[in-house]
Amino acid sequence: MNRWMIRARERVFGMAPWDAAYITDEWFRAHFEYAADVVHQWMGGALDLRAAKLLNFGCGDGITDLALVLRHGAGSIHGVDIRREYAKLPRIAREQLGMARIPAALTFETIEPCAPLAGRHQQVDGIMSWSTFEHVKRDQLLPILRDLHQCLRPGGVFFLQIEPLFYSPFGSHLRRYDDVPWHHLLASEDDLWRIIETHEGPLDSSEVDFGFADFGVDGYKRFVFEEYQALNRLTADELVDVVQRAGFSVERQERRSVDLPPPLELLERYPPEVLCNNEVFLLLRKEAEQSSLA
Repeated sequence: MNRWMIRARERVFGMAPWDAAYITDEWFRAHFEYAADVVHQWMGGALDLRAAKLLNFGCGDGITDLALVLRHGAGSIHGVDIRREYAKLPRIAREQLGMARIPAALTFETIEPCAPLAGRHQQVDGIMSWSTFEHVKRDQLLPILRDLHQCLRPGGVFFLQIEPLFYSPFGSHLRRYDDVPWHHLLASEDDLWRIIETHEGPLDSSEVDFGFADFGVDGYKRFVFEEYQALNRLTADELVDVVQRAGFSVERQERRSVDLPPPLELLERYPPEVLCNNEVFLLLRKEAEQSSLA
């Protein structure tokens, strides 16, 4: 059934029924509940999500987008990503919610890294990005952010979150395999890979995404390690600087820190606030255009 037919059916019968009691997967639960609630808390006060045209940069499997529609009434979300994890969403929604089809309010698109979006997505009311910008190459940060700035309508908002930040205790994104705080700043890459390669036993279910089955046990180890190697090591201060250079104003920000004492040898190399800052939330705005006076 194409999107037009789904939308017409929804106008007559409403969206397909769903039930959160079906949820068994902890990755799904975290993104369907916590992540969606955070996005709503930060964007809901700045936009009417029911009427807003939203763009999700780095949408992943689309679970948070689905929750924003089902639980918070979002009327239109277009997700973009360089991978096609979102193609699994109809199956995931069926398994975790008993839902026969995903809402017509959701659309998705695969893009090339650093491909411009502004030529095809203009006058967007809001943009969101959840734990994506730590994966963007440094030389692409400013061009991508400037392009997203052009996608927004004047006065539009952009919610951007990163967790974990690289220099925080588990900023390697390898906690599935290595639970030693700041180990990525203390050990060599060879040592880290040996820990991952020799890991046995189950992983924390909240850390295992729906792409795990695509790779298999050994392939997933290699995938997450290569993701670690490609992290841009961005700090919160650097993030704020680059979004401002891209033309955004910072309406609100929050930095969350862990209550762990960093190793003394790391305190000789990095400021304590950088080592303890685990997460950053930013609400950005594109300034409204000033009307000229006659």
